Amino acid sequence: MQDESLLNDATPYVSGNYAPVTEELTVTDLPVIGQIPEELEGRLLRNGPNPIGDLDVSSHHWFLGDGMVHGIRLRGGKAEWYRNRYVGSQNTAQHGLAPSAGPIDAMTGPNTNVIGHAGKTLAIVEAGTAPVELTYELDTVGTNGFEGTLENGFSAHPKYDPLTGEMHAMCYAPATLMDKVQYVVVGPDGTVTKTMPIHLPTMPMIHDMGLTQTYAIVFDLPVAVDLDLAFAGQRFPLRWFHDYDARVGLLPRNATSDAEIIWCEIDPCYAFHPLNSYDLDDGRVVIDICRFDKLFDVDRNGPFRDALPQLERWTVDPAAHRVTRDLIDERHQEFPRVAGSVLNEKHRYGYTAGVGDSTSEWSFGDTIKYDFDAGTSVAHDHGAGRGGAEPVFVRREGATAEDDGWIMTVVYDAAEDRSDVVILDAQDVGGDPVATIQLPARIPIGFHGNWVRDTVTPAP
Repeated sequence: MQDESLLNDATPYVSGNYAPVTEELTVTDLPVIGQIPEELEGRLLRNGPNPIGDLDVSSHHWFLGDGMVHGIRLRGGKAEWYRNRYVGSQNTAQHGLAPSAGPIDAMTGPNTNVIGHAGKTLAIVEAGTAPVELTYELDTVGTNGFEGTLENGFSAHPKYDPLTGEMHAMCYAPATLMDKVQYVVVGPDGTVTKTMPIHLPTMPMIHDMGLTQTYAIVFDLPVAVDLDLAFAGQRFPLRWFHDYDARVGLLPRNATSDAEIIWCEIDPCYAFHPLNSYDLDDGRVVIDICRFDKLFDVDRNGPFRDALPQLERWTVDPAAHRVTRDLIDERHQEFPRVAGSVLNEKHRYGYTAGVGDSTSEWSFGDTIKYDFDAGTSVAHDHGAGRGGAEPVFVRREGATAEDDGWIMTVVYDAAEDRSDVVILDAQDVGGDPVATIQLPARIPIGFHGNWVRDTVTPAP
């Protein structure tokens, strides 16, 4: 148990590289050490919370605040530009920021992820807000509820199926749904093709989901909305429930009702992010995932003071209605990713961001690659005072090997108070960077991002 004197103090979550930036920049012709692979033509995008104005550190939560999207455009072996822009919202409009070309529904701009789908750039967040569409240059267009086909809010973590071109999402909206979540499928054309309600005894925080070729996976874990906190005006009314019946649900992708979910018990824990999920021939399901022992129990300002995450393998047995958990690595790590070519199928490799270094448990550090078949790993040390954010895998054109491509990550340099984009050879993660793009500013630790190619290919 952590020291409860830490309660109601968000200072660590708004200090150093957790702090928001205040200036929107456009900088062209960025300096590069090494050589950017010429076939990398597109944008590396990232999104994260960037609160506007003064903060009350007693009540602020790291997950709150308007979104700010950062983008680096690559073409012809050059880093053509860096831009950062607030995601438009009613709040940014009140501050004279992020003017939008169309209507905006969100009180605060989606601040968790940014994706490309059906030719559009979308900033997204969980818990009741529709996506906000951005231009190629990251200016705000307006709310985009998938051309009016989205019934409620969306998710920060849709799961893409490279075989069908669909996005699958588990969506919750405490203000409108309360006792249910919605399983939503978005087609390749950017319109919703399926919406299924899933009734639950409470409103859990479903940050992400799992997807296999057979199942959409529901994580019903012990962080949920506390109505007392909500009615008391708490801006982040979610907490850990000690007596929660934690479970993982396997919903057949072709199901017509939530009565078809196979619920499987799991020892209490919480997880934001699965690396990948896949079916076994015997009917079980494997989920590689970053697990917290506990979350938002003492620490109500962010995720790190109750526990730090570790990589586990969950094996879900629908016949026994039980989930077995096996620790993969003692090291703390988060933001797991996998190659797009093996999404929802058996993977050999995975990539994570190490959490913690010799100076602070709040920092991110190495970029780690796992070979799950061999049971080995290799880490890239970014250097003293430097830590990598979420790794993004980019497939080499025409690749046949799963790990033939690059890892791109934003690296913060504490000594210079500035960020770089580091490109690693995914088959030699421990080696020297292929290229380092020197950015003119700091990109806060933030949350998630993606490589969005200028030319769409079947496996991103």
